[in-house]
Amino acid sequence: MKVGDLVKFRGTWYQYANVDRKFGIVAEIWSNGRTKKLTSADILWNDGHLGNILVGQLEVINER
Repeated sequence: MKVGDLVKFRGTWYQYANVDRKFGIVAEIWSNGRTKKLTSADILWNDGHLGNILVGQLEVINER
């Protein structure tokens, strides 16, 4: 996963149950400072919302 990739959300939204946020573009990636493993990403969702989410809930659909 890298900036610019198209991703799909694989989980369920509790807080945004009526919002259609299934696809988005990676805006920024965050990693663990010690292990360098990816932890979370800032995503620009298809509804225009910019949010941060754990990478375990995302699936890369199309790489940039």
